[in-house]
Order: sequence, then structure tokens, then C-alpha cells
Amino acid sequence: MFGANVRRLRRASRITKTDFAKRCGVGRPYLDKVEHGKANPTLEYLGRFAAALDVDPLYLLTPQSPLGSGGDAGLAPFCGVANPVSSRGGGTDCG
Repeated sequence: MFGANVRRLRRASRITKTDFAKRCGVGRPYLDKVEHGKANPTLEYLGRFAAALDVDPLYLLTPQSPLGSGGDAGLAPFCGVANPVSSRGGGTDCG
């Protein structure tokens, strides 16, 4: 799930694998493994990937609706991840 979310958001942001790997401080082969579910990143790397995509780390670990099929409306019950945009500067309905 993590790798699929990373790949989907990276593609939606139109960031190449090479550029994204550089942003995250990882090698392209490692990024390939992550996106294909063949590597399990540490919490440090979870944070790096989330920061590079400007999303809350929890968002990358949460099942998502495919883009173009109603968005992420199913995430409404999850405080802080209903919107893929980072909580930095963005408001939520939680609290």
C-alpha cells in the first residue's frame, strides 16, 4: 500500500523517479523496490517520502481511492488525512 501511494502521488505530481529519489536522498533502485512493494522503508524514510510529496506520513500508509474515481472521500473518518496535502498550513475538521 505504501509503495502504491508513493507511486500514485509521485506520478500525479509529475516527478520523475530520478528526481524523486534525489529529493528523498535514496537511490533509484531503492525507490523502484519501494514503489513495487519489495522494500519496507524505515520510519525515517517514511518521513522523507512524505516530505518530498508534501503529505502527512499517515496518508502514505492509508488505503486510498484511485485518482479520478471520487478522490479520497473514503478517508473522512481519519483525522488529518482526509486531504493528501500536509497538515503544515492546512486546516482540518478535527479537534
